[in-house]
Amino acid sequence: MISLLYILSGVASLLISAVLMLMLLRAILSWFPLDEESGFVQFLFVTTEPFILPVRAILERFEFFRSMPIDISFFITALLLSFLRAIL
Repeated sequence: MISLLYILSGVASLLISAVLMLMLLRAILSWFPLDEESGFVQFLFVTTEPFILPVRAILERFEFFRSMPIDISFFITALLLSFLRAIL
């Protein structure tokens, strides 16, 4: 039973690391003019947005975060995923 939990936590940690890397790539590519219709850019959006969207929805309830010039939900999502990976 313990080895199964070890394997599951390892797989979850690996998946979280992959999502964090995709989020970092998405952030870097956002600085460059790209074709948003390209398959790779859409892949990055589809794989990372389900993690960012809930945090963005929560933060939009607060006026302070709505008035910020940057998307802080991206940063908070990365922190939460990093914290979750550290717990595993």
